[in-house]
Amino acid sequence: MQEMLEQVREEMEELNSSRDFWEYQALDSEYLIQYLQSAVEEWKQKAVSSNDKAKELQAQVFMLKEEIHSLRKEQNLEAARAATAQNKSEKLVLVCHMKENQQHANSNSTKQKEVLSEGRRKTYTPSSALLPQRRSPFWEIGNSALMLRQNSKAIFPLHCPDP
Repeated sequence: MQEMLEQVREEMEELNSSRDFWEYQALDSEYLIQYLQSAVEEWKQKAVSSNDKAKELQAQVFMLKEEIHSLRKEQNLEAARAATAQNKSEKLVLVCHMKENQQHANSNSTKQKEVLSEGRRKTYTPSSALLPQRRSPFWEIGNSALMLRQNSKAIFPLHCPDP
């Protein structure tokens, strides 16, 4: 009987130690499960915040694309306006040149009409009215001779007067 009690006691100790082991394993597993569940929740929150951030960035990209599109439109309009202004100024210059050429052609035809029947031109034309009257060639010669006499040393710098 003592042996049986001893055997039962040993079996009870084995059962207690086995129960303690499995209880410890269960607690450890429960702790691990809680840790993994909290990690899953943390990753879910990170995923949600990443998705929110991605959506926000996509919205910003869309807005920036729209802004770039509108700025390009505006730039194209300004370039078209500048080209139009350049074309207008070129047309204006062309028209001015054409008017000048036409006036020049008209003045040439007027000058041809002014030719006298003898083959000489009239001395008075609108352009010659603004110029000073010409002097006779004899008078110019007379003036230059006077100047030659006054500045004879300037014309002949090596000339030495007799003492």
